[in-house]
Amino acid sequence: MDNVFTPPVDIFSTPPAYILHAALPGAKKEDVGVNWDAEKGVLNLAGVVYRQGEEEFLKTLSKCERKVGVFERTIKLPPGEAGKEEVDGGMITAKLEDGVLVVTVPRIEKEWTEVKRVEIV
Repeated sequence: MDNVFTPPVDIFSTPPAYILHAALPGAKKEDVGVNWDAEKGVLNLAGVVYRQGEEEFLKTLSKCERKVGVFERTIKLPPGEAGKEEVDGGMITAKLEDGVLVVTVPRIEKEWTEVKRVEIV
């Protein structure tokens, strides 16, 4: 299978997390991988989508519009110029339902009001 494609992804930026929806119709969860590279601040989605059916049936394909084959998508988080320290890589979750890979990347809550008392000697 030499088809390589980049799945479309929607990124939602909610206060508690970034939520990504990747369109992968026909994908099986065992054929999809999600990896977080904390050093680079990137989320990598990769895998393969197969066309379902027996070999004889697949030979009858007369029009091909769906994207199948190997895919890979790398997404910088947080998007834009924000610092990568906002993402909690250890708590990332992913689920595949109804042809959509949903990846939830929690933000780290920063305590801006933290005050440290310095002892005067």
